[in-house]
Amino acid sequence: MSKIVKFFGVLRRHPKKTIFFSALLGYGINFANNKLEENAMMRAFAEEAMKYGELPQPLSSQPRHVTVLLNPAASGGKGKGLYERYCAPLLHLAGIKVATVRTEHEGQAKDLMAIMENTSAVVVAGGDGTLSEVLTGLLRRSDQKEAVRRLPLGILPLGKSNSTTSAILGIKGSPKPRHLAEATMSIIHEIKRPMDVMEVTPLQSSDADGPPKPVYAASHLEWGAYRDARERNDVYWYWATLKRYMTYVFSSYKDISWDCSADVEYSKPCSGCSRCRAVVKVEEVKKPEAPQRWWMAYLPRTKTFVPEGKEEIDYSNIINEECGTMQKTSLSNVCDVAVFTKNNLETLDIPGHSLLLKMGSTDTGAFDFIKEGWSREWNKIKNYTSEISVGEITIQPTGDTKNEKGEEREFNIDSESFEVRPMKIKALPNAVTIFAPNPSTLSPA
Repeated sequence: MSKIVKFFGVLRRHPKKTIFFSALLGYGINFANNKLEENAMMRAFAEEAMKYGELPQPLSSQPRHVTVLLNPAASGGKGKGLYERYCAPLLHLAGIKVATVRTEHEGQAKDLMAIMENTSAVVVAGGDGTLSEVLTGLLRRSDQKEAVRRLPLGILPLGKSNSTTSAILGIKGSPKPRHLAEATMSIIHEIKRPMDVMEVTPLQSSDADGPPKPVYAASHLEWGAYRDARERNDVYWYWATLKRYMTYVFSSYKDISWDCSADVEYSKPCSGCSRCRAVVKVEEVKKPEAPQRWWMAYLPRTKTFVPEGKEEIDYSNIINEECGTMQKTSLSNVCDVAVFTKNNLETLDIPGHSLLLKMGSTDTGAFDFIKEGWSREWNKIKNYTSEISVGEITIQPTGDTKNEKGEEREFNIDSESFEVRPMKIKALPNAVTIFAPNPSTLSPA
C-alpha cells in the first residue's frame, strides 16, 4: 500500500511529466490497437483472396493478367509502400499474374495506355492525375471502342489528391487501408460497372505540331481564385497543419484568378432522341449450338438470344425539340467556375448524359473569400451561388488570362493544371468500364 501512495505522490509532484507521459502512453495504446485491427482486417481479406485463387478453372480458360500502373511519387512518396502493403499481396494470393509498371515522369501513363496490349485489365495505382492520364491515353486511341471493351480499369486511390478516385469508389474523406483492400477485392472478384467521363477539347492549340487534342476526366474542371489559393498550399509549409487554412488568408491579396469572366454557350442535356442518335443496335449473343448434323436442317431454327436490358433502342420516334439548341450566357466578375460530372459525392444524382456548371459569387471580398475557403477545408463542401445543367458547353474566357508576370493563368482538370484556353466540354456517358464495389457496401471513412 505504501508503494502505491508513494507512486501517486510522485505523480502529483511532477504534473507536467505526468501529463506528457500519460499522453504518450495513450497514443501508444491507440496505435497498437489500430495495428491489431488492421492486421486482423488484412488477414480476413487475405483468406478471401486465397479462396478465390484456389477455385478450379476450366482448362480452356486463360489465366488472368493485370497491368498495374503505379505512381511511386503518389502521396508524397508513400504510394508505393501503401500498394505493396495493402493491395499487391491480395492480387498475388488470388492467383492473378501481376505486371507492375512504375511511372517515372508526367505523361508516361498516358503514353503507355496508347499502346497497352496483352492484359486482362489495367489497374491505376495513384491519384487523380494518374487516373486522368490513363483515361486520356485510353480514349485517344484509334481503336477506342475495342480498347475500352478489352481493358477495364481498376482504381486504387493512393495519391495525395484523391477527391476524384475516392468519389468514384464511394469513399467519404481520405482513403483508409480498408478502402484500398476493398478496391483490390473488387478487381479480384471482377465487380464491374460503367463510368461516365468528361471530354475537354481546347478550341485553340498551344502546340504548333497539330490540332488540339482532347483531355478526358472523370470528375471535374475547376477555374478560379479558390483553385489558385489551394495550389499555393505548400508555399506555407511552415504553418504545418494550418497551411491549408492560411493559404486563403495570404492569397486574399495576391494576384490570382479573381475574374473568371467568360462567354458561355451550352445545350441542355439529352438522353437520346432522333436528332442526336440513330437506331442503336445491340450486339446479339447466340446460344451455344450443338455440332451440326444433316438431319438438323429439318428442325425449327432457334431464335437469337439477346441479354435482358440489352434490347435494340430506336431513337427515331423520340422527339426532343431542345436537343442541340444552343443557349448563351455571360459570366462577369465571377471568382469561381466549375464543371462537374456525376462522379462526385455532391452530384451523384445527376444523369450520366449531363454535366453541372456551377458559378461562385461575384465581386468577392477578402473576408468572404477567407470564410468560404476555410469552410471548404473544414466541411469539405463547396458553396456556389448558381448552377446550370448542361449536355455540352463552350467556355470562351474574356477576362485577363495572364498574371502580373505575363504567365498564363491555369485551371484544373481532375487536379491536373492546364493553361486557361477557350474550351469545349461534353459528357460521355458509360465511356469506360471500371472495377468498383457497390458504394453502399463500403466502410465509412
